[in-house]
Amino acid sequence: MSTEIVKANASTVMGDLQNTHQLCQMLLKTPHYAKMGPEGVFAIVETAKSLDIDPRQALSGGLYYVKGKVEMSARMMNSLIRAQKHSITRDRKSDDTICILHGKRADNGDTWTESFSMQDAQRAGLLGNAVWKNFARDMLFARALSRLARQLFPDIIGNVYVEGEIAFDPNIASRAAEATYEPEQEVKAIESRGISSQEAEQLDAIIADDEEYRQSVLKFLVKQCNAKTLYEMPREIYEKVLARALKNQKDREAKRNMYAEEFDQYGEVSQMAGV
Repeated sequence: MSTEIVKANASTVMGDLQNTHQLCQMLLKTPHYAKMGPEGVFAIVETAKSLDIDPRQALSGGLYYVKGKVEMSARMMNSLIRAQKHSITRDRKSDDTICILHGKRADNGDTWTESFSMQDAQRAGLLGNAVWKNFARDMLFARALSRLARQLFPDIIGNVYVEGEIAFDPNIASRAAEATYEPEQEVKAIESRGISSQEAEQLDAIIADDEEYRQSVLKFLVKQCNAKTLYEMPREIYEKVLARALKNQKDREAKRNMYAEEFDQYGEVSQMAGV
């Protein structure tokens, strides 16, 4: 390769990085993206470009920046693989204790099978997290998908992790820190900034269908720590707020089930009475 071509390529790369930097500076003026921090926004945008993902989709929940690494939502990972006509099939033996996935490439027919079980989660120390306790099937799918994708579709996902893989797994978080040569104090500093965007969005999804409770949570955050959004929540109170939100969700579901049963009983009585 000639010197002129090398210089031209270097100039193109620098220009692209400058454009990304300008985009990040614009995004950081909004509270949502400011929570991610400049390094987070930059990492997500650059990763999205390398994987041919629309940066808007990546920044809107497709990609997350966690402890110096980029995570991808299971939905986006699944979508990217299927967009290339590759196949992912969930084994019939899968249940709430294990997820088994079979993959097949569309280009050369290669196949691979991977799984992730509650026993795997227990060995990794994941079951102490509330998300794993309440959304085990979703988390099992995500981890099985990431295992399958690394073996069969590495050209699709690049070097990203699946959502929750770094945030909830202390073992992977430690390896991520070593891989990026971050000193221990820097990792602690990153963790102390607050919860991740993914954690905030998971909490928001839990309380989204109860506006009254959602407003009470936001008022609590303002009073407790002067946080105006879920994204500004300090990590030290996250588990407490999440546990209460999950309890509130279960209580509402129980009430809905009770009302449904009463309605069904009323309907049966009405039919018997000829009403």
